[in-house]
Amino acid sequence: MSAENTLRMWNDCIDGGRTRPKLAIIVKTASYTITPNDFGYVFTTRGATGAVTFTLPAAGSVNNGEWVLFVNVANQNMTIAGADEGIVCFNDATADAIAYSTTNEKIAGAFLAISDGSSWFVVPFSMETQTVTVTSA
Repeated sequence: MSAENTLRMWNDCIDGGRTRPKLAIIVKTASYTITPNDFGYVFTTRGATGAVTFTLPAAGSVNNGEWVLFVNVANQNMTIAGADEGIVCFNDATADAIAYSTTNEKIAGAFLAISDGSSWFVVPFSMETQTVTVTSA
């Protein structure tokens, strides 16, 4: 941690008595495969002009407890795809993918992906009128 970030964290603790880390946000306008360096980040689709698919790496003991948050900002399809073992989501323990793809129900849809070391749990955060689509083999 840099001296500047250490000082900022110290000031946050003094002013209000708590640490308030900022989330790192990454914008992707095309499909992307998540790597271990991406764990703990928030990915958005801001500016995308076509569908965006985020592919999670295989779950394993090395990424047990890691997370990634995905937020759809464009009115484009956003899909979270699993590795070979699939993902656990929305009443399906071996889904291939989960998506926001229903016309006019895409913006602000989000997914939180959390690894337990065996699979990825993908939890949708959606508004009342957004439809989540699950794809299984």
